[in-house]
Amino acid sequence: MPITLPTEKHQAETGWPKYSSYLIAGAPKIGKTLFTEQWPKCLILNLEKGGCKYVSKAPVLDIKSWEELQEAYALLRKQGNKIPYETIAIDTIDVVNEWAEQKTCTELGIVQMGEAGYGADWGGSRDKVLSIIKAFQQLPVNLLIVSHSRWAIINDVKIGHTIDLPGKLSRFAMAAIDNILFIITEKGKRKLIFQPTEGIEAGSRNPVLNKAGSCEFNYEALRELFNNEEDTNADGK
Repeated sequence: MPITLPTEKHQAETGWPKYSSYLIAGAPKIGKTLFTEQWPKCLILNLEKGGCKYVSKAPVLDIKSWEELQEAYALLRKQGNKIPYETIAIDTIDVVNEWAEQKTCTELGIVQMGEAGYGADWGGSRDKVLSIIKAFQQLPVNLLIVSHSRWAIINDVKIGHTIDLPGKLSRFAMAAIDNILFIITEKGKRKLIFQPTEGIEAGSRNPVLNKAGSCEFNYEALRELFNNEEDTNADGK
């Protein structure tokens, strides 16, 4: 079927995004899992041993291998639009990457990453992780991808915080996910950042989050940003 060139402005989506993806990043033990369990009807896919030990507000499915993660996805996909969850959290993407690297090494017959020629191991592992992210993004839910952060270092100088994934994979993953929410502490209180600032890789495609830049460390505060925007738009009509 032939395409037709558009002649009218694109109608942007407004309001709280029904199905979107969020990268939840921050230092170990800062409260990433605590934040995910606040989301409505959230299923946490727990890949880290003991990571959900104190979760009490959301169901948890412990995932112990790459194969179990694929099996969990297949079960969710089979539900179609009748998935009994509004949110799914993968906690953490760091472990997904570890499994992808192990699987790639086995497939290529190498002992550790970096041994394959022409970067075939890094490319193969990267593709596996991105395929998991893109697969879960197709489900009719809000997707939370939890990641530890680390210092980005160039020439032995710490230049800022980024997610704890290998170089190209880190960039590709952040590009594939709609919103990057970074948890920081400021004057003893935790805070959500979703706008690039000096030393922190965060950002969002959503104009409401871009405009706000940050909020208190809880789901309700994040959701309230959209309620305030809707009220402002209504008053302006």
